[in-house]
Amino acid sequence: MLPTESATRDGRPLVLRRATAEDAEALVAAVDAVSRERAYLLRSRFHQPIEDEREFLARAAEEGRLVLLADVEGRLAGWVTLGRPRQDYRRHCAELGIGVLAEWRGLGVGRALMEVAIAWSAAQGLERLELGVRASNHRAQRLYERLGFVEEGRARRAVKDEDGRYDDVIAMARFL
Repeated sequence: MLPTESATRDGRPLVLRRATAEDAEALVAAVDAVSRERAYLLRSRFHQPIEDEREFLARAAEEGRLVLLADVEGRLAGWVTLGRPRQDYRRHCAELGIGVLAEWRGLGVGRALMEVAIAWSAAQGLERLELGVRASNHRAQRLYERLGFVEEGRARRAVKDEDGRYDDVIAMARFL
């Protein structure tokens, strides 16, 4: 299943692959870049030390997590993470997080990441995928809905940006 090769909407080669410890620095920089935009992720900054991220990535597969990277022309374009909750009664679920760098949005990178993450989850015997999305992120919501996710709840004013504006967080899930 991995790595997977396809193309972006504008025809550039797109490779989806598991992250390795060697990807730590690029991944931390990418997550921080998207976080600083304050419009997409549910955090404002990503302060993970590089060595901690290396260790996290080195252990991911053996701990049942997926950290999937999208490379376009050898450059990191986005990522998706899937992690299982620690509670035994929730081991049939996975929590999904995704990010796409600004220059690669609208080119099918997010959809490609999501499709592979969904297929991987089904192959692992998972039954339910969960995610949270800012209410103002309509593009992501539409993608998730097209991929079978449904809104299950809303945390009102759950995010407060540095400028004092609030945003709701929508809980979405999909059964596999």
